[in-house]
Amino acid sequence: MIFLKKVLAIVFFILFIFQAPAMAYDPVFVDGVSIQGFEVAGLNQREAEKLLEPYIEDILNQEIIIRSPDGKKIWLSTYKEMGLTIDLQKAIEEGLAQGNKGFILKRWWERLLIKKDGYNIPLKLEIRRDIAAKEIQRLTQELVIKPQDAKFKISAQNEVVIVPDVPGVDIDTEKMIKELEDKLSLQGPLSILAQTKVAQAKKTAEDLKKLKIEKLYGQFTTWFNPQKKNRTQNIIMAAQALNDYIVAPGEEFSFNQVVGPRTKEAGYNEAPIILNNQFVEGIGGGVCQVSSTLYNVLVRTKLVITERHPHSLPVQYVPKGMDAAVVYGLKDLKFVNNTKGHLLIKTYVGQGALTIKIFGRAEEEYNVEVVNIVEKTFIPKTIVKTTEELSPGQIVVEHHGAEGYIVRVERIIKDKNQRILVHEILSRDYYPPIDKVILIANDRKI
Repeated sequence: MIFLKKVLAIVFFILFIFQAPAMAYDPVFVDGVSIQGFEVAGLNQREAEKLLEPYIEDILNQEIIIRSPDGKKIWLSTYKEMGLTIDLQKAIEEGLAQGNKGFILKRWWERLLIKKDGYNIPLKLEIRRDIAAKEIQRLTQELVIKPQDAKFKISAQNEVVIVPDVPGVDIDTEKMIKELEDKLSLQGPLSILAQTKVAQAKKTAEDLKKLKIEKLYGQFTTWFNPQKKNRTQNIIMAAQALNDYIVAPGEEFSFNQVVGPRTKEAGYNEAPIILNNQFVEGIGGGVCQVSSTLYNVLVRTKLVITERHPHSLPVQYVPKGMDAAVVYGLKDLKFVNNTKGHLLIKTYVGQGALTIKIFGRAEEEYNVEVVNIVEKTFIPKTIVKTTEELSPGQIVVEHHGAEGYIVRVERIIKDKNQRILVHEILSRDYYPPIDKVILIANDRKI
């Protein structure tokens, strides 16, 4: 009985030894293991990296040649720049696993076979498609021809003409990367063909036809002094922001939203604005002429105006009661497209004139009459101030003053038979009078 116990103990010990897993802290490659033909037997991970990294670096510095479609030009890149990589760590991990993992009996058998037959781990090229696409596009950019969107062109007779879209040329990076993948080899250089594809325009002629923009709805022109450079530049910028803007049926148009903030960062200059019933320098002076011009187009159509504000003083470029003051974040000009089709806003600036036109769907003919009626005129007061800054007997007019008004604006819409469809009051504005101020010396009386 004691003998049997000893025998069993020896058997269990032997089985334990043969079944115990490897516990090597820094394993080395066993005899017969190689990576891409490089013998690595007896090396640890870091030593194998040191052996193979220069070889891999040489591979990744090999050239990739891109040939132009006509064969007259080439572009050069490298494996590395094109996003090709070699996962050395994966190969090393695979090599170290041979004969070093599992139970002792398994490891012993693997080592025996590897020593007899050898075990070579080939290095494999992989491609980062996103990097390859960017590199291809960078190199072949000169082959790209941007497509031209279809656009509306307005004739001298205000006829709406659609200028067709023109397809462009783009680089077919997918095909080029596929060719590169098919030709991947550790032995370079590699050569692939630059391949192109048709680039379609974002807006086609068919897209614009569906908008049904067919005729002139309304137009208005105001005038400005082009010698006032800052103000002129502000007018141009705001007008350009409006140009070619399309308003969908049911959409509420916002001048402030379309034109954006009038700031120095946005490119606007200082020019006269109305503040506290007087003209002062401010960023964006002149933009209100653009909004007022647009307002005068709107009132001559059937469009619904949902927000409009007068200035505190009458302005010279539109009739009294026909101005539209805008202040970003405070005062806006808004209207709703209550037609069945899209609306197109066109702006024209030149030779001291600003013209805004709105085009839309052809509908039943109608006429719009707009009248501004001065209900009341207020005569300014004359205020006399004394000052020690004037010489005896000297009189200076500090401010000439201005009349005030109450102005009512009405819109009358008639059908083609001159029957009144709508007769409405659009606004009733109050422009306060501005006092006339006279300065005299202290010793003079009036």
